[in-house]
Amino acid sequence: MLEDQRWQPVPGTIGAEIYPFFRKPDVTCSNAYVIRTSGDILIIDTGADAGQMDRLMLLIEEALRKAPRPVTLFITHCHIDHCYQAIRDRRFRSIPGFTVAAEEAGARVLESGDTIRTAAELMGWEIEPLPVNLPLLSARDCETLEVGGGITLRRQAIPLCSGDPLVVYHTPGHSPDSVCIRFGGLLFIGDLLFSTSPGVAGVAGWDQPALLASVGRIRWILAHEPVNLCCPGHGRCIPVQAMPALLDRLEAEAERLSGIGAFDRERLDDSLEHTADLLQEANRVFTVIAGRLDALAYRLEDLGEADEARRYLELLKSDRIDEFLEEFAQFADEFRTGKKIEVQLVLKAVQVIQRIESHFAGDRLNHIVDASLLRRTDRLLTDFMNTIMGYQDTVHLVATDLPSVLRDTVAGLSTLPFSDEAFIEAADDPATYRAELVVRLAYLPLFEGVALSLDTASPSLPPVLVDPERFSDEVVGVLGDLAAAGAVAIRLSLRQEGDAVGLLIQGSDVFSARRLRFYRRKFGLAGASLAISRDGTGLFLVLQAVNRMRQA
Repeated sequence: MLEDQRWQPVPGTIGAEIYPFFRKPDVTCSNAYVIRTSGDILIIDTGADAGQMDRLMLLIEEALRKAPRPVTLFITHCHIDHCYQAIRDRRFRSIPGFTVAAEEAGARVLESGDTIRTAAELMGWEIEPLPVNLPLLSARDCETLEVGGGITLRRQAIPLCSGDPLVVYHTPGHSPDSVCIRFGGLLFIGDLLFSTSPGVAGVAGWDQPALLASVGRIRWILAHEPVNLCCPGHGRCIPVQAMPALLDRLEAEAERLSGIGAFDRERLDDSLEHTADLLQEANRVFTVIAGRLDALAYRLEDLGEADEARRYLELLKSDRIDEFLEEFAQFADEFRTGKKIEVQLVLKAVQVIQRIESHFAGDRLNHIVDASLLRRTDRLLTDFMNTIMGYQDTVHLVATDLPSVLRDTVAGLSTLPFSDEAFIEAADDPATYRAELVVRLAYLPLFEGVALSLDTASPSLPPVLVDPERFSDEVVGVLGDLAAAGAVAIRLSLRQEGDAVGLLIQGSDVFSARRLRFYRRKFGLAGASLAISRDGTGLFLVLQAVNRMRQA
């Protein structure tokens, strides 16, 4: 393994040494690698951090003082986190014999200062054209190999003054110009292993079929070329023995991404808005769930069921979830003060959601917390990931009799989830008795003392296209918010609105702008558009009638 920021031998070479700059995986700056041989100085990416660039330049200047020799920068791909300092720091260009090498498509992107293909637009960074005087892998300079399964691999050997072997391989997918570079026994793989990550998959130039083919290319390289260690664009080096499992996982993840949308500026803005809603709502729902478990545990302990109380407290792992959310809140504070950029905040939210998902097992809580809240919590996490990934087919609408759905919804809120008969029948079975007892103790009569009414003014309303379960759950969420805010009477009114059906929910005026935005997104995924009622006293939902949709 290679150590960070220390000269060390490169296996498979004649006296070459490498000085790696390893970083924790971070979208704003890549690793960088400096290699010195008897006749060359090679750089694999510069990254985007100015401090890293300063240290890199000191190494180059020191090496050149000892022995002048050509300096070549190899760029694994044109994304700005890998080459921003090469673009912005002009000290490179004053070095005699300095060469920039990039795959020919990436060379065109860099020389034109393309802010979209370099992802500079996503980062909010300004760039200028970077001259590339050694375009790589052009048809006249490379060989094309058949590597099996109908996949070809373009390979180019680069002559060095030292005589050491340096070979460039075309491995598109993450970007059209992505390359892997072999020097001695080291294979520099760029962002290959991060290609399926949320917020990375779908960037300009991302190509699922090409990525899947490149997994095959890498397998061929590892099987047929003398590679001991793989050096990624982010994070620590990877022993070659660990690569097959990582490639299997990458391939499986890539195969699932056929419906992914473009991760562009528009999606980033939508993800940012969703991120703000996510932080607020996640804190709300997990506080509610944790509060119910705490109350249940207290009641069980009071009844002498201490072991049972501990078991239920351990179901949620609320302390860990609180840690994740607090970490997210601190990161958001850094974003608000300008220490983090937009894409970092979104990707941090992705990381936090993935951690929460690993600790939240809603199926183990379904007899304690009402099913509607658990489904809304689960969708809170999955909807955010769908926004990041750009999935467009997540809305499943069916022709639905809305009055029936709402009648069942309102009736369900006033129906106890347990019965005296079941409790009596469970008396002879301790396990069943405890389960029935838990259901009773966990029940929270949120709508106790609230007058819920449903008014269907029109005698016959047409069916509407809606996701009935999701729509019902979101209505329950609104009703719960109104009840928690102190509403003593909540009225739901259905009426025909031209070729559509409207639902007015009135209770109390508790709808902040952010809350309305959250409702609008959630109801939109259920098939309804949302507005404030004409008098400003409630929410007005509009659902398209089936007959109108058929006419369209």
